[in-house]
Amino acid sequence: MGSESPGAVRRVLGAAAVAAAVAAAATGCGAGPAPQPPPAAAPAVPPMDAPFEPANAEGGKTPPPQGVPAQAWAALENFLDVRTAAGAPLPEPAADPDCSLPGPGCTWDFGAETLVWSAGTGPRALRAEIYERWKSSVRSLGWPVTSEYLFGGDYRTDFEKGSLIYVPRLGRIMDWNPAVEKAAVVIGDSQAGHDTWVGKGLASLGYTPVILGAGGTGYTQGNGTVDNYPSALETEQWLMPWGDPALVVLQGGGNDAYGADNTQIRQNALQLIREVKRTYPRSRIVVVGVIGDGTGRRAEIDALLGRVAAEQGLDFLSPRNWWKRYSLTSKLADGLHLSQAGHTAAAPVFARELGAILKQGGD
Repeated sequence: MGSESPGAVRRVLGAAAVAAAVAAAATGCGAGPAPQPPPAAAPAVPPMDAPFEPANAEGGKTPPPQGVPAQAWAALENFLDVRTAAGAPLPEPAADPDCSLPGPGCTWDFGAETLVWSAGTGPRALRAEIYERWKSSVRSLGWPVTSEYLFGGDYRTDFEKGSLIYVPRLGRIMDWNPAVEKAAVVIGDSQAGHDTWVGKGLASLGYTPVILGAGGTGYTQGNGTVDNYPSALETEQWLMPWGDPALVVLQGGGNDAYGADNTQIRQNALQLIREVKRTYPRSRIVVVGVIGDGTGRRAEIDALLGRVAAEQGLDFLSPRNWWKRYSLTSKLADGLHLSQAGHTAAAPVFARELGAILKQGGD
């Protein structure tokens, strides 16, 4: 199918439109060099990488396989023609399209790429890594509205409700956040939600918190659903935003007080720091230790993280005795977590101490 003449494309678009569609299709996976949009912003109009007829499409050049709607088959065949004419043909598929997706929608596996079609968005080519991520995030992302295109040296795919970017130097997928330069990316535990002393404190300093991690997790601890910090990052259980955030905060360690020894905590902390530095080589990174009363295992881990941060040349903020120092013990909800009143009381303390750290060595 993909090796046939692009005459079918011409019938749909006309000669001038074919040329535009061919040029746009060259931005798909595996294509040659193409004009690159500025790294700081998405193109004003996403590339239309194949002709798209949202309704009343005629049948394809050949009868559709059983279970494949005629509209989907015509669009998929047309896409193959466009890619072939662009000099980036897809290989022979291993099987017919799978049209069991609700919507209706179809997917067609070509190995390194998968074509995804829906009646509302048409056919789009997704690299295998992006396709696998999309399958688990269909409801949050919606259908793809572009095939992959070059973006700041990386590879971006736009969806109805967001964008994913594949970063070759990291071998990972990242999330597109248009406000990343004002963001504070936080890897943390239950102390680090938007309504906690961490989130509130960052917001009061003018940052937009991007909260990663999860309650019950830490440098060595998972919560049964989300793994420990370094493992969750590397396996993309949560996605880091693409670009250069203004600040990265590594918060936590309280959950590591239950089970792991200092050697393992240190090893995992170093692993996380190395990966965060590799991900964000131009961003300011601050390690925030374990909040507590200044005694016991929590204080010991706080001191350990302070030493690791110093070794790695990172700023460190220690809240190890804040419960006692700032009379927060009476504002604990369960002996370990602050009540909302406690978070409200601790947030300005965090903002003041973090602000003082950021002024040191700042521009």
